[in-house]
Amino acid sequence: MVNRKFSMPEGDPFAGFWRRAGAWFVDAFLIYAVYLFIAFFVWDDLLTKQVIEDPAGGASLSAYAPTLLGLLMVGVAVWAYLALQECSKAQATLGKRLFGLRVCNYNGDRISLLTASYRTWPLWLPGLINSVAILDLIISLAALAACLSVAFTKQKQGLHDMMAGCLVVKRRAVFSDPPPSI
Repeated sequence: MVNRKFSMPEGDPFAGFWRRAGAWFVDAFLIYAVYLFIAFFVWDDLLTKQVIEDPAGGASLSAYAPTLLGLLMVGVAVWAYLALQECSKAQATLGKRLFGLRVCNYNGDRISLLTASYRTWPLWLPGLINSVAILDLIISLAALAACLSVAFTKQKQGLHDMMAGCLVVKRRAVFSDPPPSI
């Protein structure tokens, strides 16, 4: 087991599962609202219309589904939205800001774009490989496990947070100096 030295935030600074889920809901709504606006009004190659007709001659049902290009664009958009905002000065997406959260390393400092990209893989990677059936299933299950682990760890870290060496804390969390080495 790796023994990491880091400054511990005081009090109960960690963002719990439901707070993080609420922030993701806001972020996902924003991302998909922009995607649908672009798909319907700007770039119609991102969606395909599917019509299902009743064989008895009744009414038909129309539905829109994302194309492969649309799925790839959503994956890239999710990565850009999350990684670029979490490595910014704000250290948070719009949803995290609304819920009073920020992403930081173990010392409370800003993370790099590479670290932010690595940290957010459970949210953008499934969208990029959505067209490969078995691989999509495996990645989606791994992503679900990574995100659900937030509810069961002491510091409210998902597996992806641990892999990237990050914490999601309440905005006003204050980090203390690391304990002196003996």
